[in-house]
Amino acid sequence: MFSAKVDEKIIGAVWARIMNDYGHIDNHTPSIAISLYKEYRGLEIGTALMKELLRLLREKGYTQTSLSAQKANYAVKLYKNVGFEIVSENDAEYIMVCHL
Repeated sequence: MFSAKVDEKIIGAVWARIMNDYGHIDNHTPSIAISLYKEYRGLEIGTALMKELLRLLREKGYTQTSLSAQKANYAVKLYKNVGFEIVSENDAEYIMVCHL
């Protein structure tokens, strides 16, 4: 897990885990979750957190990672910008994969 702080307050975090969650692809692909307080969005903080986690996953030998995002989620653009591609979808959400 990586976090971002402002004045010692955690304002965002990103983490990966292998579990049967919404972004689950298989038992060898970690899925990612990210959270950032609304007032800190659009400042490249989420992008920096994602890039750092992707770097760590690559370093640990993973070849891909996944996530689930609601289609209306503003962060879909962020995910695409750091290398995620849509691999499947349903009415409400995308499953996205980033090849490391």
